[in-house]
Amino acid sequence: MTTLCLDCQRHESYKTQYRAMFVMNCSVNKEEVLRYKTPENRKKKRGHKKMRSNHEDAAEQAETDVEEIYHPVMCTECSTEVAVYDKDEVFHFFNVLASHS
Repeated sequence: MTTLCLDCQRHESYKTQYRAMFVMNCSVNKEEVLRYKTPENRKKKRGHKKMRSNHEDAAEQAETDVEEIYHPVMCTECSTEVAVYDKDEVFHFFNVLASHS
């Protein structure tokens, strides 16, 4: 085991995920791109549904999808993928053991 960061923030919903800006013993693979599509107005869409044609639904879906781009982050000691790196230069950790109490 090795230390990956000293100061991080725990995710509100996913208690085993963390984010940090300053890390150690990590390498970012800038050659590989991970894409994640999320609806921009996710909370709005959960409400009621109106009667619409499939064409209108597809057009609306294309307009509201936002594609987020990440790069995988590996531990330099064991080569395990431990995080992803986003466009805002933030590391989002998973597959890690927390040392908080």
